[in-house]
Amino acid sequence: MTPNNTSSIIMNEANIDNTATAGKMNKTLILTLAAVFALTPFTIDSYLPAMPTMAKAMGVDISLMSVTVSLYIFGLAIGQLIGGPLSDKKGRGYAMIAGLVVFAIASILLTIATDIEVLWLWRVVQAIGGGMAVVGVPATIRDTTSGKEAAKLFSLIALIMMIAPSIAPTLGTIIMLVADWRWIFYTLAIMAALVAILVMRYMPKPVKKTIAEDKFDKIKPKLGLLSVFSEKKALGFMVAQAFAYSVMMIFLTNASMMYMEVFGQTAQQFSILFFANICGLVVVNRTNTFLLAKFEPETLLQGFLSLQVLGGIILVTASVMVPDALYVTVAGFVIAISANGAVIANASACFMKRFGRNSGSASAVLGATQYTVGGTVSALSAFISMGAVQPVVIIMLISSVIALMGATIAARHSRQ
Repeated sequence: MTPNNTSSIIMNEANIDNTATAGKMNKTLILTLAAVFALTPFTIDSYLPAMPTMAKAMGVDISLMSVTVSLYIFGLAIGQLIGGPLSDKKGRGYAMIAGLVVFAIASILLTIATDIEVLWLWRVVQAIGGGMAVVGVPATIRDTTSGKEAAKLFSLIALIMMIAPSIAPTLGTIIMLVADWRWIFYTLAIMAALVAILVMRYMPKPVKKTIAEDKFDKIKPKLGLLSVFSEKKALGFMVAQAFAYSVMMIFLTNASMMYMEVFGQTAQQFSILFFANICGLVVVNRTNTFLLAKFEPETLLQGFLSLQVLGGIILVTASVMVPDALYVTVAGFVIAISANGAVIANASACFMKRFGRNSGSASAVLGATQYTVGGTVSALSAFISMGAVQPVVIIMLISSVIALMGATIAARHSRQ
């Protein structure tokens, strides 16, 4: 192959990437991506009210049942590392459908678990399927757009995604009133099947390569998972997203224990207090979309992470000075958790804009890092909490400070 031919192929590659980022996404595809993305928070939130009942049924402490949240996050990380390269090779829709099938089967198998160890096993398998499916969402957005438009699209996806978890604890409570906890997982299996139908119907088919692209693929360096780490200017945004997400996971892992065990709230009261966080997420999400018309995602990311740090400071201060003040604690949680309504969207946009054809692998590394860090930190908080609020909120504050530092350093490097 001559140098001129090689140069033309490289230019063709650049043109393809520019075309991809200039496109627009139709509404049905947005709804499909939102449905795929919403499955994970719904899976986590829907069975939170059932945790005490499930723990008693299996004869274990609720802290061991809380670990299932962290295990799900670890499984998501594994699933993303499988689904990311798979989506680059076989197409986004192929990886999504494969993951949803695994998710649905594992959800059904969860209903026959009688021991906590078996429950843990199928929970991880369920999460692997969820990770394989969800990894294609950021990659598809990157295939379509970038920059502020990508941040707005991430925000819109996040807003639609919040609808499911906002009703998930309430639905879980209703299911518990009319049936047992197993029907929560039957419901999740049905949801996965319906989402798979949406993916088959509305996800675009992989575009066939031209002769020039095929030749370029043979001469270009292989872009795998490890190559993502060579984009050093993007790594700070990955740290920011991972530790900001950890703040949310710490809350989800310990919410039942803190509200129902420490503060003595009923399952119905817990659902109401939990819903306050969803309302905050929606308000911040819509505010972020409005502000994107005037500010860059990097600037907004740092601003909303500062808000998350403020929420952490309120929580730690309340745990020391007024540990029995439920609504001060609720206010701190709402502020800290609501910030993620903007943080995740902006961090994802800032990170993903650094990648082109290997956006599936980039999405996998971002998601795997996010879920691994989130799962590790939240599991740590569950094990050391010992039924107390203070260790939980201290870890939340530390995580939010690390996230802010990562975003600040990354934003500084991006301006150089």
